Amino acid sequence: MTDTPTPTPPPDIDAELQQILAEMHHSEQAKLEKAKNKIRSEILPALRQLQITNIEAAYSGCGDSGAIDGVQFRDSQGIRIERATIPEALKESLEDTLYEFLPAGFEINDGSQGTLTVDVQAGTVKLDHQENYTSSLDSTLEWEL
Repeated sequence: MTDTPTPTPPPDIDAELQQILAEMHHSEQAKLEKAKNKIRSEILPALRQLQITNIEAAYSGCGDSGAIDGVQFRDSQGIRIERATIPEALKESLEDTLYEFLPAGFEINDGSQGTLTVDVQAGTVKLDHQENYTSSLDSTLEWEL
């Protein structure tokens, strides 16, 4: 009598997929927390010293590329502060950190656009986001002759 090997059960694809998605979500949340901490501990204090109370960063993307298009700085009266008066290192650090708040895939296919608003006094970042998509509506008509 020969030993017949016990068949290996098929892998649980659903469980593996759930595990991968959970790890991706955890990784994204960790990046976001790191960005929030950096803004809270480094960037907001520097902006407050410069009397900047509001920042708006517009972004857009499509066709697999995207970027923050521009950043505006304002004081408590809503008056725009010239970018040239802000230290280059602070502007770069802020912009690099704001990328972590952008929705994943904002640059894919038809893309999307929006604005990140940083309320320096309140210590909040608000995302206003619009997604673009192409749709089609098919119809068929038939007439009896």
